[in-house]
Amino acid sequence: MPNITLYVTDEAKNYADQTGRNSRQIAFRDPSPKLHLTNPAPTSERQVFLAVNGEFRLSVGDTHAIWATHQAEGIQAGDFTSLYDLLARLPGRQVRFAWE
Repeated sequence: MPNITLYVTDEAKNYADQTGRNSRQIAFRDPSPKLHLTNPAPTSERQVFLAVNGEFRLSVGDTHAIWATHQAEGIQAGDFTSLYDLLARLPGRQVRFAWE
């Protein structure tokens, strides 16, 4: 079953609070191979789409984080903001998302 662990670090939250919304990032770790986030690794030039829980399609352009600035305007940016706000309520708490 595909899964990934997402979280917002305290340091990243503080940095985004000081510099603005585009600096927001959701860290990730331990993505399942089926998510295609490790080989080859995503970059800002070669972004990979990740449908968190099969529903929330986010753009990944980094090896360890999903950045607000990589998201398309509209629903995708809104989904990122909602997920970030939820995870940032408990900085450092790692939450595993799994789906079929």
